Amino acid sequence: MNRKVQSIAFAIISMAGILTQASHAGIATPSAVFTKQLATGNNFIATPFARSEEGVGTITAQSGSTLTLAPYSGPTSYSSSYAQSSTQVEPYVLEILDGEYIGYSALITANTVNTMTLAGSTPTGLVGSKYVIRKDWTIASLFGPAASSNLTLTDLTAGDDVTSADQIRIMNDNGTLGAAYFRAQTTAGIKWVNEAEQVVDNVRLPFGKGIFVKALNPKTVVLSGIVRGTRTRLDIVGGTKINLLANPVPFPIKLADCGLEITGGTSSATADNLRLWSGSGWVNYWRYTDGLWYSGTTAATKVSAGNVEIPAGSAFLIKRNGNRGNLSGASALKFAAAAVAP
Repeated sequence: MNRKVQSIAFAIISMAGILTQASHAGIATPSAVFTKQLATGNNFIATPFARSEEGVGTITAQSGSTLTLAPYSGPTSYSSSYAQSSTQVEPYVLEILDGEYIGYSALITANTVNTMTLAGSTPTGLVGSKYVIRKDWTIASLFGPAASSNLTLTDLTAGDDVTSADQIRIMNDNGTLGAAYFRAQTTAGIKWVNEAEQVVDNVRLPFGKGIFVKALNPKTVVLSGIVRGTRTRLDIVGGTKINLLANPVPFPIKLADCGLEITGGTSSATADNLRLWSGSGWVNYWRYTDGLWYSGTTAATKVSAGNVEIPAGSAFLIKRNGNRGNLSGASALKFAAAAVAP
């Protein structure tokens, strides 16, 4: 295990988790658990872990969003389907482990025995990079099976509705808050459902995205998975839309160290904004033209904020100002917290 991954693992022990074992699917990555306290009302949380590696190798060729792969750990060929479907119900992602685009990941939409086709805007120049294939998070894999999860459920058979349950939401790709997912007693038993009462166990909760949980009462959520030793790339929707993103590591990270190079300005009104939840509202931070982080609204009233931390297990907002466009693929923001692990 390299020093960077070791330092992250030891940080988990001291801060919020329990080091349990090492996974050796081609890269030695420790697994751990993490507890997150939910308050009554609005919570903006993030999983600090990924799911286990199921295949590791090298990219040998690229044609647009289709990558030719040479696996060296896990399956020697990809004869099974990795695209989410009626037979493969959980979503799989491919993540880049080194090179210029380290931390880039995307949903797998199709595959052959030696290729994977990815969703979205795929960066060029991935040939020679190492990759990992893993399942992404879903409602059921992150919060547990509906029958045993500790989120508050509602009894649909008794005429109750979503307002009697804890609600889970994520931001859509268009920058708006998505549908509510919740635990419910149904005629078929306790299920994860949406407001149309459709089962949503395998709805994707993308790693790197923040998760909104509206809790009816305080409780503890236990999260577990694999500690990643690489930075994360975060896609941003532009045009003043809201992006709810994740602190993807299990330790707090200072704004000065996070590596998020959002566009600066001479005031909060001209700069892109990063917002942290205080428990009762959002506090705004931005980068001045000197590249440093500040609170306040203008150059005259700005207050240094480089030591402000994005808490472990928390989500945060980013909003681009003006008519600035999307940041995705090669231009996605880089969250570089792995480089500054305690």
